[in-house]
Amino acid sequence: MRRAYAFVVLSMHNQYQLFPAKMARVVVENANTKTFDLKLKNQNLFAFLAGQFMMIGAPGFGECAISISSNPTEAKKHFSLTIRAVGELTRKLNTLNVGDTVYVRGPFGNGFPEVNKNLILIGGGCGFIPLRSVYEENKKRKDIKIQMLIGCGTQEVLVFAPELKKIKEKHDLKIIFEKEALPEFNDKKGFVTDLIKKSALLKNALVFVCGPEAMYPFVAKELVGKGVKPEDIFFSLGASTAPLEQGMFARMGRYLITSFCKRQSIYEANENRHCFSDRL
Repeated sequence: MRRAYAFVVLSMHNQYQLFPAKMARVVVENANTKTFDLKLKNQNLFAFLAGQFMMIGAPGFGECAISISSNPTEAKKHFSLTIRAVGELTRKLNTLNVGDTVYVRGPFGNGFPEVNKNLILIGGGCGFIPLRSVYEENKKRKDIKIQMLIGCGTQEVLVFAPELKKIKEKHDLKIIFEKEALPEFNDKKGFVTDLIKKSALLKNALVFVCGPEAMYPFVAKELVGKGVKPEDIFFSLGASTAPLEQGMFARMGRYLITSFCKRQSIYEANENRHCFSDRL
């Protein structure tokens, strides 16, 4: 298992220690979402795993968990957080500009496992944000194939749109919108599960899934029904692009999918503990 060693955590051996980070670049993704490239004073000592998240805050506004959306191999230069303005803190963060300072700590979470076979990335809603980190880390590899399935409400809330158009030219990328059909991506409306049903999934592949947790039982059912081994399916739990109402104890781990038709439950294999999806 890989481990991320970050100056933010290890220099003080205190996970609650806050460190100032400056905005190095701001990219507008859509009407209420921006991607911020952040730099620490000792950025060259920072490291993280794809799938991990940071706690970010502004004085007087508290803090929240935000998934890292940048390439882990570029961590010594900067790290990126893609933030959707949905609450007081995230609205404040989305008003900041290059040169402004925020306070961060982390990274937290186990991260996704190393990719040692073909890779399928499945994102729902804003779920592609942490998956972008995985893609960036593996996009130049010649020894694996990458397939991406994304479900989104409308084109207006899609993030990384210019990047996705370029990705579509190199890899098997399909996007479906719940409320509209766009021939550029898909000629039908629907959900990401509809893409799974009609797609020829890569064989011998790891599957990383991120999105609203309510979709996980349905995604798992479709994947297992198409022959994907349960031990090759990984779900991201907890950290998102919005503040965590469920607390900061988010984890990323391996999950075995069983009996969804009857109980819609998730078994956490690495802890051998039964977790119900509505409690995570």
